[in-house]
Amino acid sequence: MEVKIQTNQITDITLLEHQTGEGQSAEVIVQDVLAAQSLEVDVITGATYSSILILKAIEDALEKADE
Repeated sequence: MEVKIQTNQITDITLLEHQTGEGQSAEVIVQDVLAAQSLEVDVITGATYSSILILKAIEDALEKADE
């Protein structure tokens, strides 16, 4: 996951790797986070586990940016 931040706003999120299978539909959550500027977005029905993993990866990237 690559997250770009400028002036305390998320400007871009790039999903570098995601082994999809049935969870490919969860990839749209990246755009939801970008639009909401928050991790507090609804998970994707039918891809809950993948949604949670993607959100966790974004959270980890944001935490690393704070360091």
